[in-house]
Amino acid sequence: MNILNEVKKLQSSRLLRTKNEIEDFESSIENILNTKDYKNIKYLCLGFHDNTEDDEVMFGLVHAIESYYKLIGAKKYFEEFIHSITGDLDNAREWIKLLNIRILNDEPSLKEYIMVVRSSDQTIKNFLIDIMQEIKKDNPHKFSESVNEFLRGI
Repeated sequence: MNILNEVKKLQSSRLLRTKNEIEDFESSIENILNTKDYKNIKYLCLGFHDNTEDDEVMFGLVHAIESYYKLIGAKKYFEEFIHSITGDLDNAREWIKLLNIRILNDEPSLKEYIMVVRSSDQTIKNFLIDIMQEIKKDNPHKFSESVNEFLRGI
């Protein structure tokens, strides 16, 4: 299997408009996961697109990426994750926010995330500060406390 071919297939099918696109998308995720290489998180993140027509199928990509958390541990997962989401993902901002919301909703994960982000470069920090502020603005009642904890911690 050629990983770059799988990534191209993942990207070309990510709008999930047809049954064939859905099948290609799910097949690519499975093939990429089967390599068991956590460095492929960056490739999986390229599958996100905010204009997808099937959020339920796209959510499978969320679970695929999060599956590395248990395989490699929180620290390594978050290190790879933050470098994967700060690339050219302009069309995936809502999915990136969703992944961060899931971290905010889990206190042990949030604490580990803060430690990893704290030691990252300023570009990554600035990107995540923007994401977190958007999350807080969208739902201040639910996320003010955890976003503030993140912002203070980094």
